[in-house]
Amino acid sequence: MHPFYHYNLEDFLTDDDFRVWVKNGQPRNDFFWAKLRSEFPEKALLMDQAAELILTWEKHPSDLTHEELDHEVNRILNESVRTIPARKTGIVQLRWWYAAAAVLILVGLGWLISGNNAFQKSDYTYKRYVSASPVPLKEISNSGKKPMKVSLPDGSEIQLMPNAAVSYSAAFVQNHKREVYLSGEAFFEVRKDKANPFFVYANDLVTRVVGTSFTIKSSSERVEVIVRTGKVAVMQAKDLAGNELGVPGIDMPGIDMPGTVMLLTPNQQVVFTAERPVLERSITENPVAIAHTVAKPDFTFDNQPVAEVFRLMQETYGIPILYDSVRLGNCSLSVALRDEPFFDKLGIICSTIEASYQVTDGQVVITGQGCE
Repeated sequence: MHPFYHYNLEDFLTDDDFRVWVKNGQPRNDFFWAKLRSEFPEKALLMDQAAELILTWEKHPSDLTHEELDHEVNRILNESVRTIPARKTGIVQLRWWYAAAAVLILVGLGWLISGNNAFQKSDYTYKRYVSASPVPLKEISNSGKKPMKVSLPDGSEIQLMPNAAVSYSAAFVQNHKREVYLSGEAFFEVRKDKANPFFVYANDLVTRVVGTSFTIKSSSERVEVIVRTGKVAVMQAKDLAGNELGVPGIDMPGIDMPGTVMLLTPNQQVVFTAERPVLERSITENPVAIAHTVAKPDFTFDNQPVAEVFRLMQETYGIPILYDSVRLGNCSLSVALRDEPFFDKLGIICSTIEASYQVTDGQVVITGQGCE
């Protein structure tokens, strides 16, 4: 477990999991951070102030003037002084951290809005992909208010969400590839065909599958790939070599995908944003059980070793669960779980054995002192 007992403001500001929790409000971490606050109540104020600074930092620079930023930072500093007990040295130290955070914000926003370093518009857009295609494409768009079912020539199906569009070749298999260009959000159920992999181009991300189901949400600022079943390979379009499409750094890839490839399994996702142009793997907000041919898993435990509990959770949801088998090996569980969401189940299990969990790189890491 991280040494949270000596976390300062800078540590919270640079903790990836804490920042994700603050920015996205993802309920999966509510239990973890609530438990942290209860174990280290003296850190509650720091957590609140760090959260407020992160949200201020995340505000789009075009909507936040320097005067507004100064006002917000000064307000946070003043409120922190009023709410902290009047111990001079403590106030000075905390104000130093808040001032440092304010400098980080000002420097970060200054970099964002400077002419030479501002984020560039992506070259990998739906229109660019379509216009550069070497073969004629058929386009289907959903201008309605309900999802639209699209049947592809190979038997694969797409649930096209409102205001979304897809384009593909009528002669669907080209050079041992099945290719779809996406704008907006869609859920794919891909017919398995190992000889002809299925590619989806959605702005800066290219997704490759053989046969699986997944969701892609794309906009000019953000692309998400969320896996329901099977395995999915995701990579950045810029990592593809060549220039056959007329887009810098991209061609029509073959079966092998060069560059950095991230593999996703059920209930994992990757998020790519213009502000942070790297692939970040995580767990979906609401993991669902993987379809099984056997009976529905029974989560009623009667003095079951925790190793069996974690094994059942991992097999049911397909999410890797890591823990210290030596330290937690003597823990057992007696509890009846039913239809609770994955993270609710996980929170109950951890609370029962006095452990905690963190989500990192699409995995769950369990930490605890063990059981007597």
